[in-house]
Amino acid sequence: MESIVVTGASGAIGRRVVRQLAADPDVQRLVAIDRASLSLVPAKTESHKIDILSASLPDLVDLFAGAKSVVHLAATSGSSADAETTGALARRVFQVAAEAEVQHMVVLSSALVYGAKADNPIPILESQPRSPHRPLAYAVAKSELEQDALAWAEGAGRTLSILRPTTTLSERGASWVAKALRAATSVRPDQLDPPVQFLHHDDLASAVSLATRHQLDGTYNIAPDGWIGAETFRELAGDPGVRLPIAVSKKVLKAARRYGVGSVPPGIEPYVQYPWVIANDKIREAGWVPAFSNEEAFVLGTPAPPWSMSAKRRQEVALGAASAGLAGAAAIGLAAARRLSR
Repeated sequence: MESIVVTGASGAIGRRVVRQLAADPDVQRLVAIDRASLSLVPAKTESHKIDILSASLPDLVDLFAGAKSVVHLAATSGSSADAETTGALARRVFQVAAEAEVQHMVVLSSALVYGAKADNPIPILESQPRSPHRPLAYAVAKSELEQDALAWAEGAGRTLSILRPTTTLSERGASWVAKALRAATSVRPDQLDPPVQFLHHDDLASAVSLATRHQLDGTYNIAPDGWIGAETFRELAGDPGVRLPIAVSKKVLKAARRYGVGSVPPGIEPYVQYPWVIANDKIREAGWVPAFSNEEAFVLGTPAPPWSMSAKRRQEVALGAASAGLAGAAAIGLAAARRLSR
């Protein structure tokens, strides 16, 4: 593999992907691009502080030239304006990749594109059509990203990895989706408790690296094995189990948005009311192995509220739930216990 380009290289996933790819002896040149500076630049890595939307096409084509793969991670958060910028970024990257004759690309989508509906299968396979909840701009933007990526891949000989992760978070911060879902959970109505999933940033980065190194072609769900049930999630989250009547919860959300309180974006509600957990069989068959369970990722990435169980008890619940759901995964559980005890 001669060279790889990574956009969004200074983000939570980008930093991890750059480190992992730089450690691969088969990668000879790594081009890391972001509007922000990349700290601690690994060997073999060229760090470029560039705004993709304002940079000239020839300059970008020069950076992409000779790349066997482009990993497109550059994106913005979840507002409608941000969603438009995310789409413009992607279209610019596809244009540059076409000019530079890049033959493989990895794009980061989201499991939100499946939509959250009462009749969703549990778990959802990659074959299920995209059906994002239209009021949620972020989910729609990710669906449109996939469509644009597929149009790019129609070029001769091009291959495309579309990765659809579930909710991501880690010790140093949570994704925009994780924060929005957490805020929406606080006003979830009428005891609706669908199963949930949480993916550690390290595991998402390893999936991106795998897709890049092996030039995977197709769509892949990215999530740990299984999911967290309602009872375990309430215990881990310190949820007192109190729910508002649906009419009241709608009024609370409307008032919060009107006065700028909280971070619950329009359209997120179905994703805390109905199931959208995903299967990971396909990416596992490609060789990916998650290092963290759903429970471990949630505990590591979510501060406990003051009234919840102790940190030690949260760790015990997380490890106990993970062991019950992952027969034969003793080695992974031991490694996680060591991480949690540091």
